[in-house]
Amino acid sequence: MPKSRISVAVRLIAIPVLAGGLLTGACRVQAQGGGPPPPASANYGGADPSKFGNVQAPQDVTITVAVRDARGLPLEDTATVLLSSKLRGFFRSVDTKTSSDVSFGVLEGPYEVQVDCPGYRSVKQQLSVSGGSAFFTAYVYLHTVDDPNNGTQTAPGIAFKPKAIAEVDKGLAAMRKKQYESARNHFTKASQISPSNPDAYYLRGTAELKLQQTDVARQDFEQAIKLEPTHEKALLALGQMQLDAGNADAAIATLNRSFGANGAGWRTYYLLATAYVKKKNWNAAASAAVSSANLAHSNAAAPLLLLGDIQLASGDKTQAKQSWEKLISTYPNDPLAGDAKKRIALADSGQPIQPAEVAAITLPVDAPAIAERPWAPPSVDSKDYPVSAVTCNLNDVLDRGMIRVKSQMANLEKFTATENIEHQEIDKLGEPGAIKSRQFSYIVFVLPYKQNSVFLEESRDGQANTAAFPTSLATVGLNSLGVSVLQPVYRPGFAYQCEGVATIRGEAAWQVRFDEKPGAETGVRRWQKQGTIYNIPIKGRIWLSTTTFDILRIETDLREPIPTLELVKDHLEVNYGPVTFAAINGQLWLPWSAEMYLEVHGKRYHHRHVLTDYMLFGVDTANKIAAPKNVPAQAPQESESQAAPAKPNSE
Repeated sequence: MPKSRISVAVRLIAIPVLAGGLLTGACRVQAQGGGPPPPASANYGGADPSKFGNVQAPQDVTITVAVRDARGLPLEDTATVLLSSKLRGFFRSVDTKTSSDVSFGVLEGPYEVQVDCPGYRSVKQQLSVSGGSAFFTAYVYLHTVDDPNNGTQTAPGIAFKPKAIAEVDKGLAAMRKKQYESARNHFTKASQISPSNPDAYYLRGTAELKLQQTDVARQDFEQAIKLEPTHEKALLALGQMQLDAGNADAAIATLNRSFGANGAGWRTYYLLATAYVKKKNWNAAASAAVSSANLAHSNAAAPLLLLGDIQLASGDKTQAKQSWEKLISTYPNDPLAGDAKKRIALADSGQPIQPAEVAAITLPVDAPAIAERPWAPPSVDSKDYPVSAVTCNLNDVLDRGMIRVKSQMANLEKFTATENIEHQEIDKLGEPGAIKSRQFSYIVFVLPYKQNSVFLEESRDGQANTAAFPTSLATVGLNSLGVSVLQPVYRPGFAYQCEGVATIRGEAAWQVRFDEKPGAETGVRRWQKQGTIYNIPIKGRIWLSTTTFDILRIETDLREPIPTLELVKDHLEVNYGPVTFAAINGQLWLPWSAEMYLEVHGKRYHHRHVLTDYMLFGVDTANKIAAPKNVPAQAPQESESQAAPAKPNSE
């Protein structure tokens, strides 16, 4: 099998030992990118920019800078927008005044926009204005000076040091044995060894909760959030604690903060609905309960019961009974079906029920359905993100995203990094096992490819094989994932939908949904097992900056399970961010973090990839190496990006 091109080359190499399953013994399963790469004999020399497409004269472009508040709404205050370009000799300042949008007529090229407004933090962003249509809208979000979301592009976490991993493993083992005091001590040691790692404090907070040390647990969750403002688990845990303590206002603020940063699954909506019930805000409670029920799928019994309570409290007995009847008919064996029947009988009795009584009989937030521990993030179909519904030219967004990728890669030959991989197996109760880690020297080669695409080829420790991974399960090529989805050579195989403008790390981003079409021949994911190649159809979302069109984030899931591989779940999340290199006087957008959650052959796995110590080889520098001029304060958690090896590994 020839190598895959740029594709996400996500090779998953698993060696499960099954008793009478699909495999009868140790077997290597490999997932990789699709399609053949450039022939091995091709001599590209350096990555000549001309090979990435024809160079055309710059065209006239109308740039509209749309100034928005942190919620994505038009800014009501007057802001000053400064647009400048050294290359074009352009410098102009305009006040928004009565409109939050201002427009400029310019030539294509690199620009910088700075927006200032009293009471808000100043924002300075680069604009990438090349290719695409002659009309360009850049959304710039302003955050108030006291907004906890500072909008800075920092890495979402840091890898544990080896000694800290040992303490975390001991702590997790103690948690499974319900030895919570011992677990707390081990997590404390981990936090002392890796004081910048938010997960250490989050884990210690979970142990403190088991010991009923709520004040200390709250402090631990707050410390995790201080280190990583978007830490989803810590935010939800803190929101739940605030709700249990009766502080509905604080819980609503914390849960909405998590929603804005990470999106919301059914549990987040359920907690929000319960908080709004305590405030007797029935409209907001009903909206959150409906969203929870829509996203919960097989777990929808609890949200439906709560929704009925809310509807009854707001005076709509008919709708309340419909919600409870839906629960009974859809989930007849769920224990909550009995509660729904009691509520219907109470509603039919004619006995008046006061809103306060409804709030008292709603399902407790610590009921078994909510206490169930999720072992992986919700799928893309089970999670909402806050978006502003604005006009979006889908093809223009995709084209500009690809142009941005090529403009950064055109003058590169390769870049290197130190990669640390952490692997955990997750048990049936959602409890993570010991962390197994391994460090590699990671190299990415950048090559041009057909149909105006690029091809990324990776190696670890100078080799393309994955035999040295910490376990038999290996992930390869995650940092190409976003690039693959934008490639012209792959785009015919996907259906895309621009869902609006979202907020990623405080920055406005186009949110694009994609689904691989049935029968697509150029899939970006393929698995190989015992010499047989399987296409793995995916679905997901990608977020592109509205100003530079850099990739900020991508999430993918299986379009549907693959029975022949016993592959039930394959959830990938990759966050990208800037790394500045002095040699090119500019930035490369490289992965900051990559996480994979996999369920295959009845086993569950979690992988985390961390890349540090980036080095850059320029095509015209005769192998001169340039280290990053500035890297995020927290070591970037990264994935790998590359294409598959010349011949898939097999056993």
